[in-house]
Amino acid sequence: MKITNLSIQYRTAIAVLTLILAVGGIASYLTIPKESQPSIEFPQIVVTSVYPGASPGDVESTVTQVIEQEISSINDIDEMRSTSSEGVSTVVIEFTPDVETDKAYQEVNQAVDRAQPDLPDAVDDPLVNEINTDDFPIMTVNLAGSYSLARLKRVGDDLQDELEGIPSVLEANLLGGLTREVQVNADLSALKSHNVSFNDLTTTIQNENTNIPGGSIDIDRLNYLVRVDGQFESPADEIEELVVKTTQNGRNVHVRDVADVVFGFEDRSSFSRLRIFKRENDEEEMVTVPESKRRTTQVITLNITKRPGANILETSEKVKSTLDEFDFPSGTEVLVTGDQSEDVQSLVTDLENNIISGLIFVVAVLLFFLGVRNAVLVGIAIPLSMFTTFLVFQGLGYTLNFIILFSLIIALGMLVDNAVVVIENIYRFREEGYSRWEAARLGTAEVGGPVVAATATTVSAFGPMLLWPGVIGEFMGYMPLTLIITLASSLFVAVVINPVVTGFFVEAKGNEDDSSGGWRQWPALARYGGAALILMLGVTLGLANWKSLVVIGVALPVLYLLHVYAMKPLGDRFVESGLPRLVAWYRDYLKRMLQRDYSVSYAFLRNTGALGALTGGLVLAGLGGLVLLAAGRTAALFLLVPGGLLAGLGAVGVVVHSVEILYLGGWTTVQFGGGFLAIMGLVLGPNVWLGGLALSTTGRLLLAPAGIMLIGVLGALLPSPEHLFLTDNRAALLHGSLGGLLLIVGLFFLAPTGQAFFPDTDPNRVLINAEAPLGTNVEASNQIAQTIEERISKLLDNNPDSEANIENMNVDVGVGGDARFGGGAQQAERSRVSLNMVDYADRSESSSRTLEKLRAQLQGIPGTEIEFTKEQQGPPTGPPVNIEISGPDFEQIRTISSEVKKRLREAARSGRLPGLVDVSDNLNTGRPEIQVDVDREQAAQYGLSTSLIARTVRSAIQGTEADTYRSGDDEYDITVRLQKDDRTSLTSLENLTVTSPLGQQIPLTSVADIEEGTGYGSITRIDESRVVTVSGDAAPGYNGPDVLNRVQNELSEYRETLPSGYSLEYTGGNEEQQESFGFLGTALAIGASLILLIMIVEFNSISAPFIIMVAVGLSQIGVLLGLILTRTPFNLFTFIGIIALAGIVVNNNIVLVDYIMQLRGRGMAKQNAIIEGGATRLRPVMLTALTTVLGLVPLTFGINIDFVGLI
Repeated sequence: MKITNLSIQYRTAIAVLTLILAVGGIASYLTIPKESQPSIEFPQIVVTSVYPGASPGDVESTVTQVIEQEISSINDIDEMRSTSSEGVSTVVIEFTPDVETDKAYQEVNQAVDRAQPDLPDAVDDPLVNEINTDDFPIMTVNLAGSYSLARLKRVGDDLQDELEGIPSVLEANLLGGLTREVQVNADLSALKSHNVSFNDLTTTIQNENTNIPGGSIDIDRLNYLVRVDGQFESPADEIEELVVKTTQNGRNVHVRDVADVVFGFEDRSSFSRLRIFKRENDEEEMVTVPESKRRTTQVITLNITKRPGANILETSEKVKSTLDEFDFPSGTEVLVTGDQSEDVQSLVTDLENNIISGLIFVVAVLLFFLGVRNAVLVGIAIPLSMFTTFLVFQGLGYTLNFIILFSLIIALGMLVDNAVVVIENIYRFREEGYSRWEAARLGTAEVGGPVVAATATTVSAFGPMLLWPGVIGEFMGYMPLTLIITLASSLFVAVVINPVVTGFFVEAKGNEDDSSGGWRQWPALARYGGAALILMLGVTLGLANWKSLVVIGVALPVLYLLHVYAMKPLGDRFVESGLPRLVAWYRDYLKRMLQRDYSVSYAFLRNTGALGALTGGLVLAGLGGLVLLAAGRTAALFLLVPGGLLAGLGAVGVVVHSVEILYLGGWTTVQFGGGFLAIMGLVLGPNVWLGGLALSTTGRLLLAPAGIMLIGVLGALLPSPEHLFLTDNRAALLHGSLGGLLLIVGLFFLAPTGQAFFPDTDPNRVLINAEAPLGTNVEASNQIAQTIEERISKLLDNNPDSEANIENMNVDVGVGGDARFGGGAQQAERSRVSLNMVDYADRSESSSRTLEKLRAQLQGIPGTEIEFTKEQQGPPTGPPVNIEISGPDFEQIRTISSEVKKRLREAARSGRLPGLVDVSDNLNTGRPEIQVDVDREQAAQYGLSTSLIARTVRSAIQGTEADTYRSGDDEYDITVRLQKDDRTSLTSLENLTVTSPLGQQIPLTSVADIEEGTGYGSITRIDESRVVTVSGDAAPGYNGPDVLNRVQNELSEYRETLPSGYSLEYTGGNEEQQESFGFLGTALAIGASLILLIMIVEFNSISAPFIIMVAVGLSQIGVLLGLILTRTPFNLFTFIGIIALAGIVVNNNIVLVDYIMQLRGRGMAKQNAIIEGGATRLRPVMLTALTTVLGLVPLTFGINIDFVGLI
């Protein structure tokens, strides 16, 4: 290859380049920002409007609909969803994926500006925000103290200022505690007697609490500023003395005459408590807190959000450093929870340890095939490829998130594939007597084309995934991008750097004394001195420490002795004797398999074609079934139709073949076939009767042809007459392979493993959401939360394993959903208990098992609905069961949703829907309301309007923010409203008066009817129409899509009976899964087509690429077998794995077939070329396969030796 020739020619420059890549890669890895989630800009904009004290119905009609009408005129909106709850309107606008977020934000902002004049005056300015993963908190700081909550709040305010002073911290949002305010509590009877209105009080306070500049004046030679300073310094005393009005007889009416003024606290709307079970000691070890100290304490929290692109590890360290240096009052407890930097640090450490583990595994395997020196030469391809990748990432401005880190771990086993092929071929040329640089040039040139083609096929498999649309595509798109960059880096290392490095250091038996130079000719002192210099440089740069030097100083002699007296002799022995015997055996095997019985060639072709057609048809039908479930009938037809035709034709041939075998094999065939079916029965029988395995209809239909087919395959074992075609070794091999695939496909249909969107992992956090009846005040909800705490404590006391799983428990009363996603504002009837788990390795039982116990323990709390939620990994997708019911009449929608919820709950209780839990809806009816119905005719006679009456009622009950009191840097609201005794009963409201424009006090009951009623707790709308959502979750151990399928079957008949115009749609996670699986099916087809085209170009042939593509089909044996044995549902990552496998499995075949074609081009006979090519390429093929597999062994089996911790 030209590029390799240039690199060899300028090998000194390449050596310098290698050093630059190493140093630059390390520097990039240390400085590149690291974060937990990928930084994703969702194509969603959220508009949040606060209307204090307004009912959900009023919020919908006066705020939500007004904003929706303006926004609906914007183009490219995919869906508009809104939630109107008490005091808050949230509108979430989701745009099509191709829309630029900045443009969408600007258009929504303009629409909101147009709508703002039509909103009520009391509505705060709407907030327009983009949804970005950087908006999520990276950690929570909890503060508790042995002093008052008011003082704790002040401490929290001071700490908030310190934390927000950290450059990488965007916000430290403070929640909880008691907020001070100046309260002007008016006495209703005094207001009446003095003829004073709320407006009088508010206006008086506003006019007196002012500081207005009066200009400047020159006196003598000095210029003085003149200002009127009326701002309050002692608000309670000063406001009481303000004159509200002067009566006709000249008497002043002061504020104190009609109201009490206190510098107090806002009404409490929430509670927050924390109970610690385990915490880190000074040595950062997790220790159990003694029972006597596990008190539940009230806390305030600060949610820390980092700036976009900031390094989460550095930000976390700076936050913790600030906490260590902050001067907390005596008796303050500080606990950090939800620290995402720990997860990121764990992933980073895992990556480093997996790289080291992968290197050890790879070098250990290569040792037996290439010797120690060449094994190390191949092994350095891993760090060099990684360093190059890190440089590219930093150049592109990417951060290291858990998707990228996970992708890098997956890529470990593939990074050495190209290096193995190149270095092994160079080594072979050295064994044949070529000089170092000639071997490097010729060896790379011979395999360069196949190596490039093999990398191109793998990249082609991942390439279409870069076009993945939607939020899931934004989230998962980092995986193909990372793998493409990493594989391209490994190709660059293989064809540019490896030939040069190998030229310097490669050795072969009999060539040790090559005079062309090499590592051995360097003086020993220079070698060890250079190594020592590198270590000292690492310590100087902070990349290592003296502890590292001690560890290395001990490890190196041990490794050297192990190398000299164990590994090198063992490797040399295998290379000299074991490997030649393996190659010789493989030659004999190929000769035996390539023998042909030309007398049965017709039977061979006939039956091979039949078996291939049947197998291919079933594979296509199986894939079509998956696409059918995920994306619908239309998308699956292109697989189902050809699959059915192929399977039908193949089945005819199989039946003919089976009859032939039964006839020719006679009683022996029946014995073998019967024995096999007996074994099959022994395997499936216990699973059916004891394990609850349900055979699908497809599975039952496949039993008969699968049995006949397997009897036919057993003919290969029979000592049958020569004219029985299975005596042909080629046929036996091909039929065995295709029959194995058919067997696995049949077993997969017989015992399906189900589907899932994302893998079900053991959660690190469990959320328990409790909802009391609508209208429950926060104090009553707090009592319910205390009941939940008591039950949890009782469970943990009686279950040591469950208790050992819990690190801490946080209780929040008066919570709401995430407003960024339309979750709504805080609601007094809602509570949330968060249980944070210890690290996975330290758990005595799975957290899913603990969740099951909690579910059983918390059943039957009167008047409370309990819902359990596991911490979700990955992008938000919604619950597995999410049913949206819509139609023209909302009352009919309510009726349908109630019936759906009733049917699902009854089916779950009766066992018809196993695994379905937490069935609920978002209807939220029954909210207690006091409705004031204004008589406009009567009000007009007094000069009153509905707006004036409403403002008066609002001021009396909700209160009016008259002004702000400033003390230093702190600001406190001055709120005017009725005193508590005058706003706690219906009678008080009936006694309220409204001041007319003429100053008359008009009783509210004279101009309005007051009555009690009920309303909605929240109202959900989709695309400007009301919608009710019924949702449910899958219990631990149950598969979400399987539960959804059973729900769909349960509701299928009822769905057909819905009135015209009403719909029942399955959305949420199911909708996202269908879109993603549909796209991945298309990506697989495109990727396979690109792979085929690349191979056609590489070989300039049609037949060779199709021969190689057979490996893609046969590779599914391992995929399906792995799913069956591990009972793993077919999920998103399984689909991605199949796509990746399509690009990986062809690589060895490309190298092998290319060399065979080279031999054919040199005039060698076909059979000899196959034997010679197979024997020659056995070593690199085995090496690439083994290194790819072993590179994933640490990740697969959780082998994670903390090498990093040792140094």
